[in-house]
Amino acid sequence: MWLLEQLAPYRGVHRLVRTWHLDGTVDALALRSAWRTLLDRHEALRTRLIEVDGAPVPLVSTDTESAFVHVDLGHLADAERTRAADRVCVAAASVPERATDTPLARLTLVRIGPTTHRLVLALHRTVADDRSISIIADELSICYAAAVRPDADGPALAPVLRYAEYARWQRDLVDGPAGRRLLDWWTRELTPLPPSVPLPTDHDGAARPAGPAGLLSFDWGTALADRLATYCRTRPANPAAVLLAAVQAVLHRYGDDDQVTVVMPVPVPPPGFPALVGPCDNLLVLTGDLGGAPTFDEAVDRAAAVLRAATAHRDLPFARLVQELPVDRDPGRVPFCDVLLAVPGPEAELRLTGATVAPTAVTDAGPTVADLAITVRRTWPSLAGTLGYRADRFASTSAEGLLGQVRTLLSAALDAPHTPLHRLPLDVAAVAGAIDEDPSVEPLTVHEIVRRHAVRTPDAVAVAGPDGRWTYRELDRRAEAVAEYLRGLPVDGAPVAVRMTPGPWQLAASLGILRAGGHLVWFGTGDAGQRGQAILAELRPVCLLRSGEDPDDDLARWYRDELDGRLVDVTCLPRPPAKPVPAPTDDLSRTAYVAYTSGSTGRPKGIAHTHRAFAQFVTWMADALELAPGARVAQWVTPEHDPSLCETFATLVGGGTLHPVPVRIRVHPEKLADWLVRERVTFLQTVPSFAREVLAVVAAREPADRPTGLRRLVLMGETLSDQLVNGFRRVLPATRLANIYGPTETIAATWHDITGPVPANVPIGRPIPGRQVLVLDEADQPCPTGVTGELVVRSRYVCDGYLGDGAGRQAAFRAPAGGPDDDSDLRWYRTGDLARRRWDGALEFRGRRDHQVKLLGTRVELADVEAALAAHDGVADCAVVPVTDQDGLVVRLTAYVVPRRGPDGDPLAGAAQWRAQLRRRFGGAMVLVAFETVPDQLPRTVAGKVDRRRLPAPRSASARRATGNPVEEGLAEIWSALLGTGPYDAEVSFFGAGGHSLLVPVLVQRIRRRFGVTVPLRECFTHNTLAGMAALVEAERTAHDRSVPADSADLRAVTDAME
Repeated sequence: MWLLEQLAPYRGVHRLVRTWHLDGTVDALALRSAWRTLLDRHEALRTRLIEVDGAPVPLVSTDTESAFVHVDLGHLADAERTRAADRVCVAAASVPERATDTPLARLTLVRIGPTTHRLVLALHRTVADDRSISIIADELSICYAAAVRPDADGPALAPVLRYAEYARWQRDLVDGPAGRRLLDWWTRELTPLPPSVPLPTDHDGAARPAGPAGLLSFDWGTALADRLATYCRTRPANPAAVLLAAVQAVLHRYGDDDQVTVVMPVPVPPPGFPALVGPCDNLLVLTGDLGGAPTFDEAVDRAAAVLRAATAHRDLPFARLVQELPVDRDPGRVPFCDVLLAVPGPEAELRLTGATVAPTAVTDAGPTVADLAITVRRTWPSLAGTLGYRADRFASTSAEGLLGQVRTLLSAALDAPHTPLHRLPLDVAAVAGAIDEDPSVEPLTVHEIVRRHAVRTPDAVAVAGPDGRWTYRELDRRAEAVAEYLRGLPVDGAPVAVRMTPGPWQLAASLGILRAGGHLVWFGTGDAGQRGQAILAELRPVCLLRSGEDPDDDLARWYRDELDGRLVDVTCLPRPPAKPVPAPTDDLSRTAYVAYTSGSTGRPKGIAHTHRAFAQFVTWMADALELAPGARVAQWVTPEHDPSLCETFATLVGGGTLHPVPVRIRVHPEKLADWLVRERVTFLQTVPSFAREVLAVVAAREPADRPTGLRRLVLMGETLSDQLVNGFRRVLPATRLANIYGPTETIAATWHDITGPVPANVPIGRPIPGRQVLVLDEADQPCPTGVTGELVVRSRYVCDGYLGDGAGRQAAFRAPAGGPDDDSDLRWYRTGDLARRRWDGALEFRGRRDHQVKLLGTRVELADVEAALAAHDGVADCAVVPVTDQDGLVVRLTAYVVPRRGPDGDPLAGAAQWRAQLRRRFGGAMVLVAFETVPDQLPRTVAGKVDRRRLPAPRSASARRATGNPVEEGLAEIWSALLGTGPYDAEVSFFGAGGHSLLVPVLVQRIRRRFGVTVPLRECFTHNTLAGMAALVEAERTAHDRSVPADSADLRAVTDAME
């Protein structure tokens, strides 16, 4: 507990607080005397911790006066007294804060009036536990009665044991044969190590500033308390086991592992001394197995068996267990302590002679060693308690929602205990129902809407680029020339390929195809390779439109020679005379375009979308993203990727102006930033990995040289980090960002309009109109809030299967079992993406099942690792892949990193800094990452995503490196003296060599003596290898003048005196 306060003070205060309301006469002097008697009896209440050579040492004080505070508010006006009493009680409950404070046990009496008082007892958990509260209340009652009426007979106080004797008893037990048997049992129980609990967090704790822990109080009412009591009586069952089963059942829904671990504090008093006050509780690691779809009754039986077995072996201190097991040492996390459940027994009542005593609500959060700490008390006649949570990881709404899920499941389980756990409700999940449509959307095709602009605003500029500046009138005429030619082939209902760079001719060709009744398939002018040939062979387009002759166009030549295809140069078509615009006769259910997946996971799949779907989406996009007249839209996305179609036609539908990005600058951040300024672009759509490069360039410039006219930045296609969003908001505060998500099969599915700083994971938002997006589990049931499942889209705008699928719709388009009977035009698409619904209703992307790996028993989402790496200033781009052994087990990860370089061309960071970044984010598990430096850029598909198949093969693990400099050799000597082991490889961790958490402060002190510098305690957990610690020492030497090690003789004298 002392160590946790040094490493993570934001985790909350380890404090117990009880408050009572007193009606009647209270003798303050008698109460002071009674409290002094308790302090004299229990030396633990007078103890605080001091640091000696990096280790905590208890120091017992003889001062008892400061431990009692009497505040008299009688001089205040009646109306002010209650408010003042509230303030005093809050202040009294806020101390002590740290184990080094004094006193660590304090009793505060607040006099409000002659017969009205409040009493506050505040204890630090290093001097007391929950069991101690009852002892203190009982003994304080006895001593007060004796002080008020010295001549009256009363109960005698029980014999008391000094806490030092208890510590000796525990040490002898642990170091003896019984302790070895206990350790063997726990080692068997926890081998292999249970997985961490995948909690639905809102924030990355490592990236958040330190702050106070959160606390929620709850009261589940008398009805639930009575039903719990009835269930426990009739089954029979221990209430703690029932509550444990309920909590584990909720946590089980958050992940894929059947093993769910919860820690529970239990008292461990020495035999024969029930009146001992002090921290005599211990944490039990309770791992429940919820495999096999058990009922709630069965889950309770399993929880009870685990709890009985663990309680029988409770005498082994939790700290000793952690020292002996190969657990990760994360400075911000206590091993196994993701979730804590405390179910303390009933407390003794405080009785003060001459007064009526009424306890008020308990406000301590239980032991705050866990990310979530649930304390449930049977407070007659109700069931109440608190939830303490890490505010750097959870929003208050999420903590409250999670607590509500425990209550909902427990309530449902008590009503139907024979129900399988996975069928018990957690909350009201989103189910298939009515779909919101935009009533303002007219039933028109895209080309008809664009034609209306040509009539209404003929002189407005439609496109401006290297190939010319065309108005809507000119674009309309050129498009009609293409349409006239194609009508003569004919192309009605047939595909027509367009292979051009973005620009006016590409637009004219595309609109002409749509007017002639054909449907589009776009190609860029780069190397299309086998993918392009496969698409043309499947589609067999009527013709391929180009703008000019290109003798080096291998794809066009292959299409002509192998498929006997027709090549058409649209620049040579005659311009028809202006004529009246014909009335629209298009069927919205006909195909408008065909897009293809990248083919990174196999053969490209063709996806046809109708005019209805296409027009609906681009109309929404133009309206939502303000692509109105005056908008200057960069055509950045390559034509092979369907967002290029969307941004292009949304601009034309909205009446804006397209600015094609020249090919030569498209992937060059410096040149693109210049171009954005020069062209006064107001809208840019790109992928986060490239946006990160642009941000670095823009941030390095003076404000006057930045593209401040950029009103909208849309990011899509990849996971979006909060660091990237907040970076753009700092550098370009007037630019509004949006995150768009959706597979090609649905055009898009959700969007999140970012209107302020992002303090957490960036969600993919809410459904785009015309779509319903559900999160379903493996049984096709809606997932509760916070639970990860597959994203499934239901819409009339989902494509009708893949082209060329002779067997009909594939499994990806299968409707959920038991789903609603939809109309024929409502379809389903299973994205294969994982997501969860947050408590605010927004959806959060959680990766893909095929991008999850299990590393040393822990599920790791590769996208999370990539996002953490990408947030480092020294990383320009990255991709992470798993490396398996001959048995197919993942043994490590390989991170391919394109380093960001400085003006001199040298990388800004290397593997050591990147590994430290991952350790800060994920803890010790991420040390199993090897780094491969990629000089220029990662291979990408035509969709702009990383092509993992083309990444170079990872190198074999590098040879072990011995210590190579005096600092490492000096550290190795310190390690050897502390651990009794050696020699050490430079990359071995302190904990892997046999160290444990409590030795780290001692290590820091010895480093200070040896090298004359003080390395930060927390950093020793993060940089825990020999080489990492040596780098810390060198950094401190560089930052500070070498200092003479302080003389600790005075501290040693204190230690000798205490011993």
